[in-house]
Amino acid sequence: MIKGCAGLAVLMLLATAAKASFAPITSPIPSFRDGGHVVMRIAPNALKSSPIPRLRARKNAGVAAQSRQEIITLMQIAELERQEKVFRVAKSKQVKSPRVSIGLVALRKSLIPRLRPVDLARKRTGQRVIARTTTSKKPLGRKTRIQSRRGSVCGVRSIKGTNAARISGRGGCGIANPVKVTEVAGIRLTRELVVNCTTAKRLDKWVSRSVKPTIGRKGGGLAAIQIIGGYSCRSRNSRSGAKLSEHAKGNAVDIAGFKLRDGTIYSVKRDWRRGRGKSSLRRIHKSACGPFGTVLGPNADRHHQDHFHVDVARHRSGSYCR
Repeated sequence: MIKGCAGLAVLMLLATAAKASFAPITSPIPSFRDGGHVVMRIAPNALKSSPIPRLRARKNAGVAAQSRQEIITLMQIAELERQEKVFRVAKSKQVKSPRVSIGLVALRKSLIPRLRPVDLARKRTGQRVIARTTTSKKPLGRKTRIQSRRGSVCGVRSIKGTNAARISGRGGCGIANPVKVTEVAGIRLTRELVVNCTTAKRLDKWVSRSVKPTIGRKGGGLAAIQIIGGYSCRSRNSRSGAKLSEHAKGNAVDIAGFKLRDGTIYSVKRDWRRGRGKSSLRRIHKSACGPFGTVLGPNADRHHQDHFHVDVARHRSGSYCR
């Protein structure tokens, strides 16, 4: 009896050992693992059919990412072929200087930055590419506005110069915010003019609207304005005891003549009465009456025989012009 029980026990132990030896180490049933201490080793191909969801998720995520990358690559290839086709068609027309217009939207959304239309035109066909900017109504940014006005003063692009430090003088002389002007309306000044912005703006408009059109194409057009006076702390005509001059406030400009591009000079002193520039000088003098409050020339007095004096002073009876 005892021998039979012992034999049965031995058979059960052998059966259990045999069952354990045939159980795979990857079995999801913990009781069939080798002692429960063996770490599972799972082949990549088994992940697709793994009963454990988190092991499948990584593989599926990797497949999805690979698919997206393939789609992006195909889109880039298609975009490249489309762009190359555009320039091949333009080149086939055999135009001496072909122009290809590329919309701003295409320039911004190109999937291949280094092969955007401008680069393709330069590297592959040598064509000039013109981006259509006329359809864009987007205002210029602050940085762009500052760059476009670099070298300008008084907030006017056509007035070139620099801002200067406050000028303080005795007896009411001085300018709170002076500027040193070197160019107005695209015309160079022969010397730096120190005035306030009100005077600078008035001079700029007068030169643009009256002086330049009056000179026209004579001698190739106006090239420069001969400046002999701006800010100066003095009395009128430098007379002792006289009222303070408008020059002492930065309100006045003295002009001796106008230089043309061919070198000709319309001199107030030489040409006002009998020179070749007589008619132009008289028209220029007359046109200043209105834009400026005071306009004086050779007909005014002995102090203005060689220049025009213009200032922005206001008079009760209107502009004073002589």
